[in-house]
Amino acid sequence: MGRCLKNVVCDVLFRNTGSTTTLLEALTNDRVDVKIVKEEAVNSHKFASEYAWNNIILRATTLQVSGVDVSNNIVLYDPKKIGRFKTPSPIKNYSFPIGRLLESVENRRVITDSTTKKSNYLDNFYRFNNLTMSEYPVKEYKIVYNGDVYFYIMEQYLIDNILGLLNKSYKDEE
Repeated sequence: MGRCLKNVVCDVLFRNTGSTTTLLEALTNDRVDVKIVKEEAVNSHKFASEYAWNNIILRATTLQVSGVDVSNNIVLYDPKKIGRFKTPSPIKNYSFPIGRLLESVENRRVITDSTTKKSNYLDNFYRFNNLTMSEYPVKEYKIVYNGDVYFYIMEQYLIDNILGLLNKSYKDEE
Protein backbone atom coordinates (compact mmCIF):
# COMPACT_ATOMS: atom_id res chain seq x y z
CA MET A 1 0.00 0.00 0.00
CA GLY A 2 1.24 3.47 -0.82
CA ARG A 3 1.75 6.14 1.81
CA CYS A 4 0.94 9.79 1.43
CA LEU A 5 3.81 12.26 1.07
CA LYS A 6 2.94 13.95 4.38
CA ASN A 7 3.49 10.70 6.31
CA VAL A 8 6.74 9.98 4.45
CA VAL A 9 8.13 13.46 5.20
CA CYS A 10 7.11 13.16 8.88
CA ASP A 11 8.81 9.75 9.13
CA VAL A 12 12.01 11.15 7.59
CA LEU A 13 12.00 14.12 9.99
CA PHE A 14 11.24 11.91 13.01
CA ARG A 15 13.92 9.33 12.22
CA ASN A 16 16.65 11.81 11.27
CA THR A 17 19.49 11.71 13.81
CA GLY A 18 21.53 14.36 12.00
CA SER A 19 21.05 18.04 11.31
CA THR A 20 17.42 19.01 10.68
CA THR A 21 18.65 22.12 8.89
CA THR A 22 20.72 20.04 6.45
CA LEU A 23 17.81 17.64 5.90
CA LEU A 24 15.37 20.49 5.19
CA GLU A 25 17.87 22.04 2.78
CA ALA A 26 18.11 18.72 0.93
CA LEU A 27 14.34 18.27 0.81
CA THR A 28 13.59 21.80 -0.39
CA ASN A 29 16.72 22.30 -2.48
CA ASP A 30 17.08 25.71 -0.84
CA ARG A 31 18.92 27.40 2.03
CA VAL A 32 17.42 27.34 5.53
CA ASP A 33 17.64 30.53 7.56
CA VAL A 34 17.50 30.54 11.36
CA LYS A 35 15.56 33.35 13.01
CA ILE A 36 16.21 33.64 16.76
CA VAL A 37 12.97 35.02 18.22
CA LYS A 38 13.87 34.77 21.92
CA GLU A 39 16.91 33.93 24.01
CA GLU A 40 16.89 34.34 27.78
CA ALA A 41 17.76 32.71 31.08
CA VAL A 42 14.94 30.63 32.56
CA ASN A 43 14.28 28.62 35.70
CA SER A 44 13.50 24.97 35.10
CA HIS A 45 13.95 22.62 38.01
CA LYS A 46 13.19 19.64 35.74
CA PHE A 47 16.06 20.28 33.34
CA ALA A 48 18.43 21.58 36.04
CA SER A 49 18.08 18.43 38.14
CA GLU A 50 17.83 15.92 35.28
CA TYR A 51 20.96 17.16 33.47
CA ALA A 52 22.92 18.80 36.33
CA TRP A 53 22.63 22.22 34.71
CA ASN A 54 23.30 25.30 36.85
CA ASN A 55 21.98 28.00 34.54
CA ILE A 56 19.52 27.39 31.75
CA ILE A 57 19.19 29.40 28.56
CA LEU A 58 16.05 29.06 26.46
CA ARG A 59 16.38 29.83 22.77
CA ALA A 60 13.28 29.96 20.59
CA THR A 61 13.91 29.91 16.85
CA THR A 62 12.01 29.58 13.61
CA LEU A 63 13.60 27.93 10.59
CA GLN A 64 12.63 29.49 7.26
CA VAL A 65 13.06 28.53 3.61
CA SER A 66 12.59 31.39 1.13
CA GLY A 67 10.77 33.35 3.85
CA VAL A 68 8.39 30.46 4.63
CA ASP A 69 8.36 29.14 8.23
CA VAL A 70 9.11 25.40 8.27
CA SER A 71 9.97 24.67 11.91
CA ASN A 72 9.61 26.21 15.36
CA ASN A 73 12.28 25.16 17.83
CA ILE A 74 12.94 25.36 21.53
CA VAL A 75 16.54 24.78 22.62
CA LEU A 76 17.49 24.54 26.30
CA TYR A 77 21.11 24.48 27.45
CA ASP A 78 23.52 25.42 30.24
CA PRO A 79 25.88 28.11 28.88
CA LYS A 80 28.69 27.02 31.22
CA LYS A 81 28.80 23.64 29.52
CA ILE A 82 29.14 25.19 26.06
CA GLY A 83 32.55 26.54 27.04
CA ARG A 84 33.71 22.94 27.45
CA PHE A 85 33.22 22.18 23.76
CA LYS A 86 36.55 21.74 22.03
CA THR A 87 35.90 23.96 19.02
CA PRO A 88 38.26 25.37 16.38
CA SER A 89 37.65 28.90 17.71
CA PRO A 90 36.33 30.07 21.09
CA ILE A 91 32.68 30.92 21.48
CA LYS A 92 32.47 34.62 22.30
CA ASN A 93 28.72 34.94 22.90
CA TYR A 94 25.69 32.70 23.17
CA SER A 95 23.97 33.78 19.94
CA PHE A 96 25.95 31.23 17.96
CA PRO A 97 24.35 28.92 15.40
CA ILE A 98 23.95 25.64 17.30
CA GLY A 99 24.12 23.52 14.14
CA ARG A 100 27.48 25.05 13.23
CA LEU A 101 28.79 24.40 16.74
CA LEU A 102 27.70 20.77 16.57
CA GLU A 103 29.43 20.26 13.22
CA SER A 104 32.76 20.95 14.93
CA VAL A 105 32.46 18.33 17.70
CA GLU A 106 31.65 14.65 17.91
CA ASN A 107 28.20 14.27 19.44
CA ARG A 108 25.15 12.09 19.27
CA ARG A 109 21.45 12.83 19.22
CA VAL A 110 19.16 10.79 21.42
CA ILE A 111 15.53 11.06 20.32
CA THR A 112 13.24 11.11 23.36
CA ASP A 113 9.89 11.61 21.60
CA SER A 114 8.50 12.01 18.09
CA THR A 115 4.79 12.24 17.53
CA THR A 116 1.98 14.61 16.62
CA LYS A 117 1.12 17.06 19.41
CA LYS A 118 -1.37 19.88 20.00
CA SER A 119 -0.34 23.19 18.44
CA ASN A 120 0.11 24.80 21.88
CA TYR A 121 2.61 22.14 23.04
CA LEU A 122 5.54 24.59 23.11
CA ASP A 123 3.57 27.42 24.77
CA ASN A 124 5.14 26.78 28.20
CA PHE A 125 8.43 27.91 26.65
CA TYR A 126 7.41 30.38 23.94
CA ARG A 127 4.17 31.13 22.10
CA PHE A 128 4.82 31.01 18.36
CA ASN A 129 2.30 33.06 16.35
CA ASN A 130 2.68 31.21 13.02
CA LEU A 131 0.45 28.22 13.84
CA THR A 132 -2.70 27.59 11.80
CA MET A 133 -3.43 23.91 12.48
CA SER A 134 -4.57 22.18 15.67
CA GLU A 135 -1.74 19.60 15.65
CA TYR A 136 1.85 19.40 14.39
CA PRO A 137 4.59 16.78 14.23
CA VAL A 138 7.06 17.36 17.09
CA LYS A 139 10.43 15.72 17.72
CA GLU A 140 12.33 16.03 21.01
CA TYR A 141 15.93 15.00 21.47
CA LYS A 142 19.08 15.47 23.51
CA ILE A 143 22.53 16.35 22.20
CA VAL A 144 25.08 14.30 24.09
CA TYR A 145 28.79 15.15 24.15
CA ASN A 146 31.32 13.17 26.20
CA GLY A 147 28.47 11.43 28.04
CA ASP A 148 26.77 14.68 29.16
CA VAL A 149 23.60 16.27 27.81
CA TYR A 150 24.49 19.69 26.40
CA PHE A 151 21.22 20.60 24.65
CA TYR A 152 17.59 19.57 24.90
CA ILE A 153 15.76 20.41 21.64
CA MET A 154 12.10 20.40 20.64
CA GLU A 155 11.28 20.82 16.95
CA GLN A 156 7.73 21.55 15.81
CA TYR A 157 7.45 20.96 12.07
CA LEU A 158 5.10 23.18 10.06
CA ILE A 159 4.36 20.25 7.81
CA ASP A 160 1.89 21.96 5.47
CA ASN A 161 4.46 24.69 4.74
CA ILE A 162 7.14 22.05 4.11
CA LEU A 163 4.81 20.18 1.74
CA GLY A 164 3.99 23.44 -0.06
CA LEU A 165 7.70 24.07 -0.62
CA LEU A 166 8.16 20.49 -1.86
CA ASN A 167 5.32 20.93 -4.35
CA LYS A 168 7.01 24.08 -5.69
CA SER A 169 10.48 22.48 -5.78
CA TYR A 170 9.67 19.24 -7.57
CA LYS A 171 7.81 18.43 -10.74
CA ASP A 172 6.74 15.09 -12.07
CA GLU A 173 9.19 13.45 -14.43
CA GLU A 174 8.06 13.47 -17.99
